[in-house]
Amino acid sequence: MQLCAGTPFVIVSRMLLRALAVTSLLAACTSTADPPIGDPPIDPPPNDPPITPISITIGDLQPGWRVTTSRLLDTVAPDERTLVSDGSPITLTGSNRDVFVATITDDTGALVATHAMNAPCTLASPRRLDVPRDYASIQAAIDAADPGDTVWVAAGEYTESVRLREGVCLLGSGAKRTILDAHGQGRRLVDLSNAPGSVVSGFTIRNTAPRAGCVNEDPFTCSGDWYTAGVFLGTEGTLGWDNPTIKAPPMIINNVFESNYIGVMLNFHGIAVVRNNLFVANRNGFVANHYQDRTLLANNVFIDNAELAIGNQAAYLDIIDNIIVGSAVGIRFEYIQTGHIRCNVFYANGANQADDYPAVPPRFTIGTDGNVELDPKFVGNGDYHLDAASPAKGAGCHGDKAMQFDGSLPDIGAYGGPLAAWAEL
Repeated sequence: MQLCAGTPFVIVSRMLLRALAVTSLLAACTSTADPPIGDPPIDPPPNDPPITPISITIGDLQPGWRVTTSRLLDTVAPDERTLVSDGSPITLTGSNRDVFVATITDDTGALVATHAMNAPCTLASPRRLDVPRDYASIQAAIDAADPGDTVWVAAGEYTESVRLREGVCLLGSGAKRTILDAHGQGRRLVDLSNAPGSVVSGFTIRNTAPRAGCVNEDPFTCSGDWYTAGVFLGTEGTLGWDNPTIKAPPMIINNVFESNYIGVMLNFHGIAVVRNNLFVANRNGFVANHYQDRTLLANNVFIDNAELAIGNQAAYLDIIDNIIVGSAVGIRFEYIQTGHIRCNVFYANGANQADDYPAVPPRFTIGTDGNVELDPKFVGNGDYHLDAASPAKGAGCHGDKAMQFDGSLPDIGAYGGPLAAWAEL
């Protein structure tokens, strides 16, 4: 949702997973030199729709493939489980109050498909749109794709900004070889605002700059739409709190975010699953700004991000199995909303957490819930795989419920968990 200068607006939203979570936001956009300023959240009485069941039947499985379900719940930490297929269809059940995704990997650990609620993105789709072989630009291929299709981008450097569409899989040919580069311009490279159930995977996304006009470039100060990011996700259209349609989170997986003003920004109901990515030398790695629902940030590495590794303005962020190293601030909170913070490794940060809302206790404590402050012992020289002696090996939150493809216990970090097998090449 892009605001016009001088136009006031009102947003009333429903937090999908919390009975109390209805928030409103009133802001004004005056001019490009005077952007809107965010207000603290307001909680009117709850009025959520009734709980209804959702089921997903996954067929076309081969013996030995792994189906991993990730369900984000309200009162407990996220639940993740892996089933090994015998080739028969598998039916998974959830509800309209869950944020519920499934990933399917083959016997080598390679990602085959994803399902976000009832929005499939079948990476093995028979319809593949190749860039630049079949389409001169990434956006042209996206515009020609149908839900479930794959847009496959060949190795190379691309400078366009793209808007993904519902259920479309946008795949690069390996993050080290497939580059989306803003060349220091203040723009978004990938916009997921109208792309529920989509996937972005296999890219290096780099060199976005702040958009001109926001005098204070703190990522919480201006309206969320003011900001640029490597990947931006907001929710457009009618968003009444009785609207059950904003339920299929995009998946942002197996990418490298490098040298951006903001690597990934989720804005106003920008529900997503962000996992198995590297956030390297950004000004701000990941930011959730302006009244989110619950979202999952899992198995990422944040290293040397100049201001923030993770910024949480008012989101229920479930931050699980990440490694956060060398940032000025590991996790910064602005308002009371928190989410579940479990099994993360912190090391050599200026501060592991910072709180702009000091009326609440610390959001997490080193030494509890699996959160530790230790050298993660990377292989080194830009390789963020874990050394054999790393304390993050086999220490993932879900233990033997969600084994890695080789049968080992899940590691913490970008090369751990059910999607551990990805490579940048």
